[in-house]
Amino acid sequence: MMLHNKSRWLPQDYFSFGAISLLLVTVALSSWFISRHGISLRIQAQLEELQQQSALAAATVSQDLQQGRRQVEDIAQALASLSSLQAFLNNPRRLAPLQADLDNLGSIFGLDGIWLIGRQGKIMVQSPVGQSPPALDHFAASRQPVHRFILEPEQQQARFYYATPLGDTGTAVLLVRAAVDGISRRAYRVELLVTDPEGMVALADNPEWLLHTFNGSTAPPSFAPESREDNPAIPISQSPLLPEVLLLGPHQKPVLLASHATENGDYRVYALADAAPIYHLARKKDNLTAIITLAATGSLWGGLLTILTLKRNRRHRLAFSKANDELVRLNQQLKQLATTDALTRCPNRRAAEARLQYELANLQRYHHPFCIVMVDIDHFKHINDQHGHDIGDKVLRHFAHTGRQAIRDTDVLARIGGEEFLLILPDTDHQQGLHLARRLLDTISATPLYLADRTIGISFSGGLTEARKTDNTNDLLVRADRALYRAKEKGRCRICSENLVMDQSVAVG
Repeated sequence: MMLHNKSRWLPQDYFSFGAISLLLVTVALSSWFISRHGISLRIQAQLEELQQQSALAAATVSQDLQQGRRQVEDIAQALASLSSLQAFLNNPRRLAPLQADLDNLGSIFGLDGIWLIGRQGKIMVQSPVGQSPPALDHFAASRQPVHRFILEPEQQQARFYYATPLGDTGTAVLLVRAAVDGISRRAYRVELLVTDPEGMVALADNPEWLLHTFNGSTAPPSFAPESREDNPAIPISQSPLLPEVLLLGPHQKPVLLASHATENGDYRVYALADAAPIYHLARKKDNLTAIITLAATGSLWGGLLTILTLKRNRRHRLAFSKANDELVRLNQQLKQLATTDALTRCPNRRAAEARLQYELANLQRYHHPFCIVMVDIDHFKHINDQHGHDIGDKVLRHFAHTGRQAIRDTDVLARIGGEEFLLILPDTDHQQGLHLARRLLDTISATPLYLADRTIGISFSGGLTEARKTDNTNDLLVRADRALYRAKEKGRCRICSENLVMDQSVAVG
């Protein structure tokens, strides 16, 4: 019984079970590969979008730095063309006008320092006065304009330097220094850093990376000395899940790297886009695929269970309906057997008494009169003795068939025992009852039973009585039986009522 209960949701035939199992396996595998491919496409699309954002951020910062460098160059060129500067080079005693112009223009352009350097590397003029000079070896000996992007560790500040020779013979060099503005681009949601030509981080959104070396590769930087403890390299490694994603720093933060370098290579801009959401999605891809597969397979199985349950319920309903119809048919058959005489197909005594109770109720409540006639076939014992009991049964069936055709549709002809019948006449008074009983007697008397070798005439004696409001079933039957007894005493083949009225059939009398 337990096995049956557990498998009641499964198909009962092997073909359906195999088909459903194959369908579930197919849906599971399809869901697995489709969902995995869909998640991979989503990861790839997000990587491409993030790559575009980081590349755009790096290019934008590089353009801004280039523009700042060009501004410093333009400012230096403008300062080199000052008349006070040319006058000082011709006459070093004319220092005051030049100092005033340099202080004024340096303040206007927001410069960190201006130096006029002689051929021997000696500072001839500086603005503001007392400003600490940079290492002049890179600039004093140059005969061409020099650009430098330098991080000053003491201030942790990156600056642009531009040196331009003065005069045709290069007797002096004008050196200009300007601070670099911030590089943050929060709208792109990326972290930016800028390295100098030696790979040292000179600008960074995260101050912790300043003075570290970074080359944007998972390989060790070739330009960084191995023993530079004061400038450690920023740790970076390749992600095992996504080759495009790098793991940055000691916490292995997932980033997507994009870089942009200047043509002369004096600095490089790196954009580190946060790829943590994409990396986490890649790590959870198998779990998400399994969840989607289980959801798809479970939904299909739920739908199949619903269909199987509906089909099972339909079969049960049909079976129950068929069983119920059969039960109704059997009940009707039992009821018919219980209320019908098997030989004559007439209502039996039980049905007749039930109808009498019904008619008595109508009489008492609605004043509907009715009569009954107790009927007994004349000389039936003689018919049985002379012709046999099988002929007697035919006589009974012939009597019942002929009598049902002679009475009204609302009348009832019931067999209550042997050759005795009871005729119930609803909505009929005494006089009408006599007329109907005589018509039945005339019909029966005029319709003998024709057999192959003989003809048997049939008649009956009847006792009629009209029901009273005070009667019960027994009272009615007793009075009708008395009237029947009188009809037999008077010679049979006649109808007698409780009022001693006699009416003999014209067919025999």
